[in-house]
Amino acid sequence: MARPGSYSPSVNGDVVRGTWFLRNSWLRGRAGYPTSEVDDLLRRVAAELDADRPAGPLIENATFRRMHISGGYDIDAVDWFFDQLLRRPGHADSPGISTDPWRDLAVAQLTRSKITDAAEQPQKPRAYFVEECGNTWRNFGQQPGTQLRWGRAGRRLLRGARYELRTAEQQTISSRDGRRLTMPVGGRTFTYKKTGVPARSTADSWPPGIAGLAARSWRDDTGHYAAETMSSREHRYQARRVDELVDETGIPILYTSGQNFDRRAYACVTFPDQRWLRFLVRGTEPWNAIMTAVDQAGNRVARYRKSTGDPPWERAEAEITVHPDRKLTDELVLAIGISAEWLETYFGSQSSGGAGAVATGV
Repeated sequence: MARPGSYSPSVNGDVVRGTWFLRNSWLRGRAGYPTSEVDDLLRRVAAELDADRPAGPLIENATFRRMHISGGYDIDAVDWFFDQLLRRPGHADSPGISTDPWRDLAVAQLTRSKITDAAEQPQKPRAYFVEECGNTWRNFGQQPGTQLRWGRAGRRLLRGARYELRTAEQQTISSRDGRRLTMPVGGRTFTYKKTGVPARSTADSWPPGIAGLAARSWRDDTGHYAAETMSSREHRYQARRVDELVDETGIPILYTSGQNFDRRAYACVTFPDQRWLRFLVRGTEPWNAIMTAVDQAGNRVARYRKSTGDPPWERAEAEITVHPDRKLTDELVLAIGISAEWLETYFGSQSSGGAGAVATGV
């Protein structure tokens, strides 16, 4: 049985060959994987699947360059696709093996659908992808799960206003004011702080778990299949960017790292037991984009879209659906309240004066 929210559609050689990844834009100067190198791996993986041989060794040994050129493939999408193939080394699933209602919901900047229009004539892949994302956005409310909304409390439009996470019945289950989070039920309060990693320090002197967290953040940023090696300086840089959320007694509840910014999605929430959530985005603009929280096993946990609310103070809100098999625990409530704005920051950029390059913390 597929895990709740897991990547589970059948994968065979034809599906792999037909996979299309969104490309980066030279106007933004974002890094991407060279299309020729990724396409070559796709062809070789498809051939292995056609021959009923495992493709895992090919993927595990693959490396791509990172190039700041027009037309490179979206790093997050390529990483997601090949990572999921590694999690499922078999050939193809039997039809109907999973009853998970979220099983077919796409997560990253790619599509596996047939690129044709109603008349079965080839359609430009990007145009098809934009249309597909728009349909997914409009159908957001049709998926089962717990419905939540996140946004400003009251009509205050100024930066620094209090934000609330509310249920469909308008019950506030968490609120955030600056770097302090509160859960009205139980009256618990949580505060953000730095982990205290000193400059010029080494990993053996850092708090427990920070070295591994920082290494994973660097890998998500650079690319899981990038032909690069992390330096101690880069490792320390990522570690110093980690924030921790602590309770009233100073016990860490979760950590935030990475960022969703300039159309890269590697912001992450990590829990003390090393479980984590990453927040991948699929869409070309805020009006057709869905952000999905996926866990360390590839399970879909929650989905976010920008609200269509009116009047103006409602428009910054996010609509959120939590997977029906997920309990709304305190830690998940906090993670959702922290991450709800990361869909909006994903489309920000330094050149456009986007609101905050770093999506860690608040």
